[in-house]
Amino acid sequence: MSYAARLFELRDSARTFLVGERSVSYEQAAKEVMEMSSSVAAGETVVHFATNSVQSVLHYLALQWAGARVVAVDPLTSAEDLKFILEDSSPFLIIASEDVMNREKEVLKGYRVVTSLGRGSGNNEPYTYHKNEVGLIYYYAGIAGRTMQVLHSGESSYLNARALAKSTGLNEVRTALLVPLAHVLGNSVLGVTLALGGSLLIIPKFEPWKLASSIQEFRLNYLSAVPQVFEALLEVNGDLSSLSLCVSSAAPLRMEVQRRFLSKFGRVITQQYGFTEGMVLTFLKPELWETGAVGSPLEDVRLKVKDGELMVRAPWLMLGYSDEEETKKVWEEGWLKTGDLVKVIDDLVYFTGVKKRMLKFKGYPIFPKDLEAILRRHPAVSEVRVVGEEVEGLGQQPVALVVAKERRAGLEEELLNFVNSRVAIYKRVKRVQLVDSIGPE
Repeated sequence: MSYAARLFELRDSARTFLVGERSVSYEQAAKEVMEMSSSVAAGETVVHFATNSVQSVLHYLALQWAGARVVAVDPLTSAEDLKFILEDSSPFLIIASEDVMNREKEVLKGYRVVTSLGRGSGNNEPYTYHKNEVGLIYYYAGIAGRTMQVLHSGESSYLNARALAKSTGLNEVRTALLVPLAHVLGNSVLGVTLALGGSLLIIPKFEPWKLASSIQEFRLNYLSAVPQVFEALLEVNGDLSSLSLCVSSAAPLRMEVQRRFLSKFGRVITQQYGFTEGMVLTFLKPELWETGAVGSPLEDVRLKVKDGELMVRAPWLMLGYSDEEETKKVWEEGWLKTGDLVKVIDDLVYFTGVKKRMLKFKGYPIFPKDLEAILRRHPAVSEVRVVGEEVEGLGQQPVALVVAKERRAGLEEELLNFVNSRVAIYKRVKRVQLVDSIGPE
């Protein structure tokens, strides 16, 4: 079942589904999504490239209703990253919000781009994806450590969301979408909302005071976000008493933040663990927050540890990468190798480190290989290695170690501008450091 199929089940409900620039009930959403689905045919590749809004969520669901292959692209994606994704996916259509369309108009030239889908009769019922039919494509191949297509079936998202919703123990949900749908976390928040027939407040731009105010105004009871959101909330005042479940995901959460949040707001922050290729795989019961674990496996998830690396099985794992050779590398006898190092004690997963080459900054994945590939194109670069530098509370920011063919004044700044002008804001290199040599990894 896809998200659109779940919406179809809820089509007679007058309950509020989405709140943002306007409010939309499930009944109204199903009608609009059905009508918009007429703009796309089953099997067509469509890029969803939009800032969060009520309209962008409806577009996302309309593409699934039509049976499209949805390429979910983060709205912060720009320059060469965006150019690569579009050339690689060859979309029939790009649905973009006006802000990103205006910002990236040069890269989008030559493609069919719309900011809204036309209305027609549409299919009365949503498309049924076959079990192994691609319905969702991400471009954060974290295990492989580079940007390429991560292929998911059209039903994997809802399979995952339903299991996660069950683990939360919630019977109803009123929550907020703070993360782009192009991320597993954002996609899962939408999924849990649909699974429980709840209400979703769309927040296009995160501001701590505004979120705190919204929690109180809308009596939100579920908040799933990156650690930086909870840290930012500590700097504002507000009544968060309506929250019955707070979940941190996408990056490690410091125990100090959990303790301060509990002391200030009287609310526990628990954790869940997942990644692009596997979606959400674990959830930690709130009463176990002090263990420091990232959770126990969701229903239908199987775990094992081999040489310290976590390996998983679940019904919603990716179908594979677009690169068959890379796909073979990450599967072993039906088990997906995560690239994450863990310990499992009494069914609780404890994160200990990473084996894969990936950095996390503000919850976003950054692949050193991508940045190195750009820097190698500069004529002054002989060798390059991108490493992570810890930034308290934010993760690791990339730093480039460069062996230059010939050193000259101002080269570091020149290389920094060269790479940073070609990537999204969150991927920008903090500094370039010239070195005499680069040893083995």
